Amino acid sequence: MSHTNLFDEVKRHFEIVSFISQYIKLKKVGKNYVGLCPFHAERTPSFTVNGEKQIFKCFGCGASGDVVSFYMRIKGLEFKDALIELAEKAGLKIDQRAFTEKRKEKDLVEVNFKVAKIYQHYLWNSPLSERARAYLKSRNLSEECAKTFYLGYAPSEGRFLASMLRTQKIDLDLAVSAGLLKKGEDGSYFDLFRDRLMFPIFNEKGECLGFGGRALGPEAEPKYLNTPESRIFKKSEILYGLFQSKDYIKKEGKVFLVEGYFDFLSLWERGLRNVVATCGTALTEKHIQKLKPLADDFYLLYDGDIAGAKASLRALSMFLKEGVFPQIISLPEGEDPDSFAQKFLKDPEEFKRELSKFLKEATAFVFEFYRLEYQKNPSKVFNEVLELFQGISDPVLLQRLKRELAYYFQVSESDIEKKLRRPMQREVKPQLESQLTREECFIKNIAQYLVNFPEDIPELESAGLKKLLQENFSSGIYHQFLMKILELKAEGYTSFLEVPEPSFQEILGDLLFSPPFEDRKQALEDIKRFIGVELQKREILKIAERLKLLQRAGKKEEVESYLPQINSKLRLCKDLKKH
Repeated sequence: MSHTNLFDEVKRHFEIVSFISQYIKLKKVGKNYVGLCPFHAERTPSFTVNGEKQIFKCFGCGASGDVVSFYMRIKGLEFKDALIELAEKAGLKIDQRAFTEKRKEKDLVEVNFKVAKIYQHYLWNSPLSERARAYLKSRNLSEECAKTFYLGYAPSEGRFLASMLRTQKIDLDLAVSAGLLKKGEDGSYFDLFRDRLMFPIFNEKGECLGFGGRALGPEAEPKYLNTPESRIFKKSEILYGLFQSKDYIKKEGKVFLVEGYFDFLSLWERGLRNVVATCGTALTEKHIQKLKPLADDFYLLYDGDIAGAKASLRALSMFLKEGVFPQIISLPEGEDPDSFAQKFLKDPEEFKRELSKFLKEATAFVFEFYRLEYQKNPSKVFNEVLELFQGISDPVLLQRLKRELAYYFQVSESDIEKKLRRPMQREVKPQLESQLTREECFIKNIAQYLVNFPEDIPELESAGLKKLLQENFSSGIYHQFLMKILELKAEGYTSFLEVPEPSFQEILGDLLFSPPFEDRKQALEDIKRFIGVELQKREILKIAERLKLLQRAGKKEEVESYLPQINSKLRLCKDLKKH
């Protein structure tokens, strides 16, 4: 089955209202179903599902699409992976030739897990791993905890893994692709990780995507070495420990975020199980999107120094753009989550109680961070603070921010509103009908028609639609959207809901939820007539510009020769308007 046919089959198999009801509670309101959006925090339901068109649209955050795009968002998957998973759930036959990359990814996952078990076995069974075991003991990490997360040891001998894989008849080139081995110019293989404590990194489905390796030698650099970025290992998307902690996160409805492997493991050891860690990178949009369906409350738990505070501020800004208001645990100066947890080895409950003493609301944390500098240069600092909060679309969140910032920084809410709103006006958002020119209104009308009836694109292109758009007929967002539609159709897209771009999907969702055309045939004829009239008008304007130049040059006879052409085009415009 081809990629396109599979997409259509998946959509036919899963009825969207029933499918989405597995994840959120929906209530029938008129022709639609509404519920609380799973992609941003809200109290009033703005997430709408239309069973007739098999689409969803959140009027709060703009998320929209079909059953496949919903599954992509809720699971944090790429389009191809979401499609394959849904096809497998539906029991549909997949043409593996069309998905050779997916097979390769499974092979990489399998070799990673085999290697994780090799390193784990070596850690606990080899006398050469004594130093690694002693190191774990010095960090107060139990064997049970280490085994839960498949910790292992990569020995210093440079061809250990290559030799082990060869013995197990595992393709060494596959291990190169996985970032476990390197291949020399002479064709020999050698290990990437040497004399390192190994942290296998799993995704939320329990697939081993790669490794982090902590150097044990005092002079070894870098201190931490990760698997190179690959088709399966993307640090910007992976959260360490999510596979083991996701059920605890769901149960508690809250999640703690830390930055390091040992920070994570130390908290886990102390009984704090609803925790995840980033893998040597800053928090990203995709990390947050993975966590939003699992939790309502988010706690940033970073190092108690300037670097940790700045990381908290960056993460706070990311969360707010995703419609989430996190809290921050501001540890004492010089402490990190691991060192702080080590003080409570015998009493995990005391550790949790002590941790709560350092909990701060986000705006209080921001004010405290900037307080001294604010006293010296209030205008500069306040503008810097507001930069953290730009791009927030959730009205409830904005109202709370305005109120709290006004309280802490002693400024009026209206001043904050002006400063927060101004940059947001540059964002591409669907415009109100009253803000559109006559031309833009009609372009929007054409866009709405074509997203509902894409099969009529060739007929409108024959009528001159592409030419009209290329004439810079308008420059609004619907003009850009319509150009994109024509490009996608030329590239072979059969459904615009496949397009992963959020801004495109937001406009598409608005158009699909617009009132339907009462008479499709009449709407098509009106659009063709409009295109014809506007093209003739542009021809007349071009001739008029030419005539001005000829008049200035005193070429009266040439001017008169153009008059019949202008009259002909004016009559044509008049005739087109009549029909």
